[in-house]
Amino acid sequence: MELTVTHYEGYVLAKIAGALDENARPQFREELHPLVGKAGMRLILDLSGVPRVNSAGIGNLVALVADANTQHSRVIMCGLTPFAAGVMSVTKLDSYFEISPDVEAAIAKA
Repeated sequence: MELTVTHYEGYVLAKIAGALDENARPQFREELHPLVGKAGMRLILDLSGVPRVNSAGIGNLVALVADANTQHSRVIMCGLTPFAAGVMSVTKLDSYFEISPDVEAAIAKA
């Protein structure tokens, strides 16, 4: 998994490319969790480059959003591929996560 993090005025955009699985955990812990640990942070997570996600990947997302919620931060996911959107729907996590269709819509929410 490749992670690109860009800081903008009022939000941070993190783009993920590659499979979202157990191998993503270190990057999530080292790069994304510290961001949402700051009160009021708005993190936009662009998943348009994620061809597949497994249970460990879902666990990474759930942990990130849970950390954000405890710090009054937000994680807005966007650009879900059909596979990722299907996983979110089947697991009912699409009602737990804040999801936008694309980066522009996520920025408007942030």
